[in-house]
Amino acid sequence: MTSIELKDLVFLDEMGVLLGLMRTHARAAPGERAYDFKPFYRGKKVSVMGAITVSKVLAVMTIDQSMDAVVFEVYVSKCLVPQLWKGAVVVMDNLPAHKV
Repeated sequence: MTSIELKDLVFLDEMGVLLGLMRTHARAAPGERAYDFKPFYRGKKVSVMGAITVSKVLAVMTIDQSMDAVVFEVYVSKCLVPQLWKGAVVVMDNLPAHKV
């Protein structure tokens, strides 16, 4: 790693957001009780993938499903690779979808 320039490192990661989640805590006026209902989760999930360097965001993609190998391959080929340069080194975690 010491031979790689910092400007050539590209860090890739993803996250999921569940849009139907409810808060587990609430605030109320002193002496009052907070009331709400918590419906069964039926919202959709959004996955966000992105790559950053020390100076900028390179490629971001969102999808309305979970990350899998097919989605990862599309992200890499259509979003990430066109943004890379000679000497770029992509760093990612060991998510099973990354192993394609």
